[in-house]
Amino acid sequence: MLREKINILIEKFTEAWTACMIFMVQGDLSVLTLSHAYTASHTGIIAGIALVVTSFLPYKNVWIGIFLTGVFTSIADIMVHPSHFGTEFTESIVTGIGAMGLAILFHKLLRKQNPQ
Repeated sequence: MLREKINILIEKFTEAWTACMIFMVQGDLSVLTLSHAYTASHTGIIAGIALVVTSFLPYKNVWIGIFLTGVFTSIADIMVHPSHFGTEFTESIVTGIGAMGLAILFHKLLRKQNPQ
């Protein structure tokens, strides 16, 4: 059970961190810095911990988990840093959608590797 929760934390951290990194620089990966990585790590750890906590709830639908990945990533992004886009919440919403996309991608890739 502990290993399962650690795997959830790592997977969800990775999804949120990657989405935050990409959208913080508006897709221009050439301007990424260690400061961006540090800021994105805060978003990733907050979203990851929130998703570990929700993994104790009795939902079994994978789509609920993917949706929650986006919601918690958006909330964490709002908490961690101000928007780099034009409006206050645009970046966090886009980051959440990006994290959901990565969660779908991870789900599809991991399901093919470990058929159930």
